[in-house]
Amino acid sequence: MKLLILFFLIEFSKLSQLPAPDANAKCSQNDLYIQKKAFNIRGYYNDVASSFNGALLQQSERITIFRTPGIDNNPLRNLLYYYPSDPKLHQGHAFAIIGESIIVKFQQAYEINTVRFWMLDVDGRVTDLQVLAIAADRKTEKVIYDGLAPNLNIVRFSDQSVSGLKFYNRGGESIHHLYMSIIKIQAFYAF
Repeated sequence: MKLLILFFLIEFSKLSQLPAPDANAKCSQNDLYIQKKAFNIRGYYNDVASSFNGALLQQSERITIFRTPGIDNNPLRNLLYYYPSDPKLHQGHAFAIIGESIIVKFQQAYEINTVRFWMLDVDGRVTDLQVLAIAADRKTEKVIYDGLAPNLNIVRFSDQSVSGLKFYNRGGESIHHLYMSIIKIQAFYAF
């Protein structure tokens, strides 16, 4: 009887299929491929508005960038905070007057859903501006922020393919009623 049960178990084990080698895996090879493509399209989840990642400020007629010798004061710089040693020098920033824009062009179109920007905030000013996402075709613009911007602003929106950002000075700031001054700009895909 024991012999019969042993033969039965051996035959039964041959009929049962072994689990696939990736049966315990949480995703398939196709899923990994899709995740890798999304990883690339989303700029490796880094700041795609950084000059380190190839972003550029488009030159306009009156966009001015304050410069302090020996330091990069571009709002696309990687350095988050820089305060000049001389108190007479301003924090490095780009500014545009009413009706003009600061345009950031990315190296390519990226899928992003978050934009973070710091306005000049030495005296509690608030700026009336619009932030527009420039689509992958580099022609279509969609408003992602419209209103008064205090010092630090985080704009979250639905995932979209964006090739640049446009910061339009609609009403100036609350002190001089003329300028829009931006210290730092970041754009990335966030979870």
